[in-house]
Amino acid sequence: MACNCSKVRRKIIRILIYYVEICTMKTEQENIRIDNRNYRKHGDTNKKMIRQSIKECGAGRSIVVDNENVIIAGNGVYEQATALGLKVRIIESDGSEIIAIKRTDLSTTDERRKLLAMADNRTSDTSEFDFDLLAEDFDIDLLGNDWDFDLADFGVKNNPNDEFDMFGEFKYVNKDCSAYRQIIINFESEDDVKHFAELTNLPIRYKTKSIYFPYQEKEKMKDVYE
Repeated sequence: MACNCSKVRRKIIRILIYYVEICTMKTEQENIRIDNRNYRKHGDTNKKMIRQSIKECGAGRSIVVDNENVIIAGNGVYEQATALGLKVRIIESDGSEIIAIKRTDLSTTDERRKLLAMADNRTSDTSEFDFDLLAEDFDIDLLGNDWDFDLADFGVKNNPNDEFDMFGEFKYVNKDCSAYRQIIINFESEDDVKHFAELTNLPIRYKTKSIYFPYQEKEKMKDVYE
């Protein structure tokens, strides 16, 4: 009799633990919020691909939320996963470790594993950035220099005369200010800038944004009213 009571108690404890876990997961899922200022746009095609990937392969990656449960990364995945009824388990971290999701149902040669690897990369390709939001929150030059964004996506045109717009009607006059070719060169340090200036014999200063090679003296300013 004592043995049977012990088994019953263990079974009850397991049921209670399972119930607590389910309630906790439900509460956590209810608290998670979509980021209304998500920098990534998820169109119908992208949403369809994410949904298809989850249906055929299961969850492929985790999402990231901040300490207020607002999603930092994975808004599109979360939206489609919860629509399909997938549960959410929150694992707390301070960012000092990588959290690996081990898919125990997939082997290296599994066809679903191959499909998941392809779908994970392809779904990213079918979404796009919200450049208006990025421009509101970030310095555009930083995005171009440090994160390799094409500034043309922000409506920025590389015009050599732009730096003279401050003069209003007194424009920098140059019949042909276009260049044969323009490239962006990134430097890791100020020493690299100085070394480059010495090699090219160009007067590169702190505020220099563009310059011709070989170096050309700027034409004299003329008070021309347009």
